[in-house]
Formats: sequence, structure tokens, C-alpha cells
Amino acid sequence: MTDDDQGAVVRRRGTMFGMKGLGAVLPQSRKAQKVEEAEGRRVEGNAKFAEGDHAGAIAAYDETLKLNPKDGSAYANKAECYLRARVFEMALENASKAYECAERDDASSKLKALYKKAMALNGMARYTDAEKVVDEGIALACEETDAPTRKTLEKVKLECVMLKEQAFTGAYDLGALYLNRMSASFRRCADYIGPVKVSKLTNGRRGVVTTSAVSAGELLMVQSPLSVASFGKTVEQNLVRGLYEAARAHAADWAILQALPTSSEDEEKDAPSMNVFRKHISAANKENAPVPQTPQELAFLPKVVANCAISGRKLCGVWALPSFMNHSCAPNAHRINVGSIMLVFASKDLPAGSEVTIKYYDTLIPKADRDAFAKRRGYSCNCVRCAFESTGDVSEDEKKKLEAEGKDEGAGGITRAVNGLKRKFKSVLKQFKVELAEMKKTKGQTLPNVQPLLELREWFEARLAALDLDQSQLAMARMSCYSMYDTLSLALSCTGATEVKHALIKTIIGDLNVVDPGGFAACKQSTMLANNARRAFGKDSNEVVEATTAMIEAHQLRYGGIDGDDLVEIVRRTEQSIAEEGAEFCEI
Repeated sequence: MTDDDQGAVVRRRGTMFGMKGLGAVLPQSRKAQKVEEAEGRRVEGNAKFAEGDHAGAIAAYDETLKLNPKDGSAYANKAECYLRARVFEMALENASKAYECAERDDASSKLKALYKKAMALNGMARYTDAEKVVDEGIALACEETDAPTRKTLEKVKLECVMLKEQAFTGAYDLGALYLNRMSASFRRCADYIGPVKVSKLTNGRRGVVTTSAVSAGELLMVQSPLSVASFGKTVEQNLVRGLYEAARAHAADWAILQALPTSSEDEEKDAPSMNVFRKHISAANKENAPVPQTPQELAFLPKVVANCAISGRKLCGVWALPSFMNHSCAPNAHRINVGSIMLVFASKDLPAGSEVTIKYYDTLIPKADRDAFAKRRGYSCNCVRCAFESTGDVSEDEKKKLEAEGKDEGAGGITRAVNGLKRKFKSVLKQFKVELAEMKKTKGQTLPNVQPLLELREWFEARLAALDLDQSQLAMARMSCYSMYDTLSLALSCTGATEVKHALIKTIIGDLNVVDPGGFAACKQSTMLANNARRAFGKDSNEVVEATTAMIEAHQLRYGGIDGDDLVEIVRRTEQSIAEEGAEFCEI
């Protein structure tokens, strides 16, 4: 065929198909084939994303970008996958590339990319940078069609401002946090470090101390976990896996993990710089810092779990700064977990330079039981309370030998009194539970016999009186037998002895203020005191006013000075916990 003939064929085909049709009958260019194939890979990625397979979606988007490196939608979708996986550094990188790929006049794609950049920066605790990105997006969303996006960005800006104020000033809406009214995208609250620092103590150990005088109820810190897991056979493995993922994904978290204690030998090290823990200040500088590349670099993570994990009722986790807080059976601070977020408040007025201590486990039990908890964690408690309760005790080996023989010889007066009560209470409690069940079965026609509990209390109080203890020491000894006093309070309710119960609860609250101020037990007891006072003395009595004041003070100490409707609702939830014999409403 001559050139003229070929030209005639092309002209005829152009006439038949139109000029657009001409492109359809000619072979595609290699570039066009790649673009079409890239779109197919992106569709595959979208399908995997819809199924929740973020790793699979990312792999598909990577194939898309190999074929078409300027596919901004693939970068944006990949950024969303990393946001869902909480790998914020990678989300930021891909959102930034999506913005770069957007056409000059493509405001919609730019706004989408800016939104994801802001979310990634928020997740990295770079709240100031996130706010700047949001402002850029709001300025860009100037068309009428951009109104929904602008509204979303304005909400994100409010979130950025809220998180920034929390991180820098500790300005939290605690009621909203406790009662689940927060609506933040990735963080219900920012991490905060108040007037505290990690310091070398006089005994050579490291701990957390106050940097200025603080008042009871003051917020000391708010921390999100580096890793958290539900209790079970694999809890330690899951915690290690969570730390591994944090170390590989976040340069700032990797720096924190390297500063955490892994053994008692670490106590000899200098205290780490607090800037390591202030991610809202230092995260930007660590964005390009190296993260671990080999398993050998991460081999210490099981030791971090063994030394730093803190247990709740349902979850166990590793929180960075609280890992340096030492345990005490008479702590001067208390922790509250809202979901996986940990808040730490001062339980007492503390001068500057005071060591801040919390309890790792229930301390309203005998010292022998507390020692067992400590032993499982690989240490022994030498706090003031434990030292007092051990007064006069023989060595641990000799004590075990005597206890195996059922003897108390060689134990100090406090140990003998507490152990004696523990043995006697076991049988009394068993009978009381039988009688309580019968009362419920007969709908109150039969009542438990409260006399054995009253006699047991009198026996114990007489033993303590013989030891000539001061009020603080009495409180420590009594609260090592808290369950007996709490059971007696319940028995008095069953028998209608409301005035006797009122006096008993006042004593319990006074003792708790010595041993566990800020604890949930004080909230429960003060709430029961207020309700009991109304029944015993009438709603307009001075006793009700006094008890209500005690109830408010206990809740404000524990929950950080909340008031108004939030206080009313939290007290209501305390009452619900009492009625259902359950745990604290926000406890993990």
C-alpha cells in the first residue's frame, strides 16, 4: 500500500469514528497504558481499604505509584491507610506528596491533602504545625462548593487549639473526658507534663519529683500508652509487639523507649532529659531521626515490659513517664485511667522537690499480701507504711518457718494483730455471706448476725490500743484490714443500725485520708456516708451537710476539682458502682 493509500484509510477511519474515535483505533502509548494500569491498581487498593486490609491497600497503592508517580489520589489514599494504622510519620509524608501532585487549580485535591497532613501532625503531637496547615486549608476553601470542607477544617482547628492548650498548659475539660464527650479524631486528649521531672533521689534510685509546690488535687501529668493489651496468656507478648510497632513507626517513641528503665541496674544511670517526653515540643526535631532497623536493636523491649508495665483491672500497659514513678503503700499521688489514657493527680499538698509516689496495686490489704504482689513484680516495698507494719518482725526466712508452723512468734505487734484478724475474719466472713444470701432470698425476713463482726472489730481495736499507736499508725494498721471494716459497714446497713454505721464510716474515711487519699475507696465511703446520714438523721440535718461536704471533697480530690453537673453525674456513677458492687466507672 502506497503512502497515499494509507493516508486515505486513516482519513476514512477518522470520518467513521470522529477525531476522538481515531484515538480509540490507534495503539495506546506506553505512558497511557501505565496510567490505565495504575488506575486499576488504585481501584484494587480502594477495595482492600474498604475491607479493612490497610496493609494490602498500601501495597496496591505502591504498585499504582510505580506505574504513575504523579497519582495524587494514590498518595492521599495511602496517607489515609497510615492514619488508620496510626503511623503518623508515613501519613504525613504521603499527604505531603499528595499535595505536591495536585494540579495548580485543583483545590479539592489540595484540601483533601491538607486535611490529612493536619491529622498526621496532630497524631505526632505537633499541634502548632497542624494548626498552621489547617489555616492554609481554610484560606484555600473560599468557593461556595468548598463550604462542607471548610466546616470540617474549622472543627479540626478547634481540635488543634484544644490539644495545644492541653499539652502546653494542662487545660483539660476533665468532665468531658471522664464522661466521654470528647470528639477528637485521633486523641481524646494530648499528653501533658506538669510541675514534675525525673530525678536522682537521695537513696541513689531514680524517681519523679515535683519542680514546684503543688496542691492536693492538682494535675501532675497526662500520658497515653506506648503499648497496651488486654489481660490473658499472651499479654506480655502483645505488649512487646506494641512497643516494637511504636519504635519502628515513631522516631519520638523510639527515643522515649530508649530512656525507659529495663532493670534495677538502670537506677544507677542519670535521669533522662524531660525533653525526651515532651513530644509536642520535640517531635518535629525527631521526625527524621533514625528508628531501629534490626531485631537486635529491639531486643531490650521485653525488659521494658517486665520493669515498666502497669496493670489496671482489664488492661496492662506501658506509659512513659509513669514508668519512673515509684510505688508506695501510702502514696501521695493517684492515677486514673480513662480508657487507656492515664492521668496522675497529687493526693496531698507537696512542697517542691517531693518524690511523687503512686500505688501499683491494691494497698488496702495486709502487708503479707502486699509483699506477694511486690514479689511478683521483682522488688520489695520499703515505704514508710511497710516499715512501720514490720516493726519487731524477725528475718523473712525465720518468719516463713514460724508461719509454716502456724505460729506468730518472732513477728512484731502489728503483724501479729493483722494476721490474727485475717485468720479470724475468714470464718466470720464465710458465715456472713451465707446469712446475707439468705436475707436476699427471703427479701429481708431474716437478717445477718452482725455481732461476730462487732466482736472481731473490738478484739482488733483492743490489740492496737495495747500498742500505743498514734492516729497515723492506727490508720495504717486498720486499712490493712479494710475488708473487715467495709463488711461490718454492710452488715450494719442490713440490720438498720444507721447511726453506728455513720460513726464507723467517718472513721474509715479518716483512715483512708492517711493511707490512700485520692483513692476511689474514699469516694465510695463518703458517698455512702452522705446517703446513710439522710436515713439516720434526716435530709436537713447537720450530719448530712457535713457528709455531703466530705463527699464533694473526696470526688474533687480524685477527679481534679470538677464541679457542677459533671460532679453530680460522677457522684451518680459512684453510687451506681456501690449498688452494683462494681469498679470505678472509668477504670480500665
